[in-house]
Amino acid sequence: MNTHIRIQAGLTSQRGVSLVIALVMLLVLTLIGVSSMNTAIVELKMAGSMQQQGVALNRADEALRVAEQDMLAIVTDPIAFDFTVAGDGYYVTADNINVHDIDWATEGLTSLPGANANDAYVAEYMGAKPIPGESVKVGTDGRIIGGAVHSFRLTSRSATGKGALRLVQSLYVTTAPP
Repeated sequence: MNTHIRIQAGLTSQRGVSLVIALVMLLVLTLIGVSSMNTAIVELKMAGSMQQQGVALNRADEALRVAEQDMLAIVTDPIAFDFTVAGDGYYVTADNINVHDIDWATEGLTSLPGANANDAYVAEYMGAKPIPGESVKVGTDGRIIGGAVHSFRLTSRSATGKGALRLVQSLYVTTAPP
């Protein structure tokens, strides 16, 4: 009978330890689950942000394409276009514009389908530059007529409602003056 009593005493002292170990294991598993959920939420936000940045970049590229088409229309129009009096959205180099400081809602141009102030562009006439390597004609200003190119800096901007913002620039060069 003494043996039987010893076995019961050993079993009763083990039951409390099992409960504590089980609770510790549940706590560890809960922490791992919460950490995994937080990681998944952060990754979801990152993916959404990347998607918004892609949308903004695509819209800015589209606005830049429209700006280049508009520049082609300006230089092929038989009526001379004067950038110094053209108004908002068109500038000359002397204006020293900073594309980060201008008010895009009032100064930006847009002709994108369904666009608003978030999708716009500005055009800056950089002036005529002589083509390097051209021959000089004695008795003139040093250039052969037609030996210059006219350059424009086009800047487009697109912003999404979720904070994504993209600025894209290109240079448009033509032999025809504006």
